Amino acid sequence: MRKVAFITGASRGLGAATALELAAAGYDLALTARTMNAGEQQHYGLLEKPVSLPGSLSEVAAQVRGLGVDVIAIRSDILDPESLDRAVSETFNHFGKIDLLFNNACYQGDGNQERLLEVTPEQVLNIYQGNVFTPLRLVQKILPLMMERKTGCIVNMVSGSALMPP
Repeated sequence: MRKVAFITGASRGLGAATALELAAAGYDLALTARTMNAGEQQHYGLLEKPVSLPGSLSEVAAQVRGLGVDVIAIRSDILDPESLDRAVSETFNHFGKIDLLFNNACYQGDGNQERLLEVTPEQVLNIYQGNVFTPLRLVQKILPLMMERKTGCIVNMVSGSALMPP
């Protein structure tokens, strides 16, 4: 039975690259992100209006399927923790386990690059929800099952993406 990786922020960048590498290594994958299909627009904090960035879950899923692995793509948002709870449940229903949690998604919304005295309480809550509370929630949901199986790995990724435009 192949190992299963659960990756947040898998539609582009480090998440997509990690999905491809893990697929090449023989992992089955559960991919999560906000952007399911090419052309969808999302709001990014440094940009004044929603834009479409290259990359989507559908595109990454098609690429990894080409490597012969089983993959599910699940729309989720780190500001909506319940969407990730559903993604974890869907992953366990489909694969029966998660061997690797790759917490890669990060909050890229308003407040990331505001001057300190201009950051609003709502922005601070969103920053912490996306970058601390949601990843922690995923660890708390998945780690007990890894401990029960006496196997598993959790990687909490950080990058410089909060310091530059997407």
